[in-house]
Amino acid sequence: MGDATPLTALETEFITRGEFSERIGGVQQDVKLLQREMVETQTVLSTQGGQLTQILANQDAQDKKLDNLQSVRQWIGWVLVIVTSTGVVQITSHLVGAR
Repeated sequence: MGDATPLTALETEFITRGEFSERIGGVQQDVKLLQREMVETQTVLSTQGGQLTQILANQDAQDKKLDNLQSVRQWIGWVLVIVTSTGVVQITSHLVGAR
């Protein structure tokens, strides 16, 4: 036990080794790369979120136009039913009354 190197000496030897310093540098570069990629990803997501918001707004506008068109079609249908029914009643009355 007398030959054991004190803990501080082991730590110093380990930290000052060249390959350890190179690995720390590599890890730091990897972290910086990941940070840049995250910023790019957040930018893309932000842009896509804006595009999605615009698409949804356009879809809402189209839905409103379609709703209005459907309403107009229903009114036209009712007008045709009333006009046709009135015509049928008048023709039937005329034919029945002509006898």
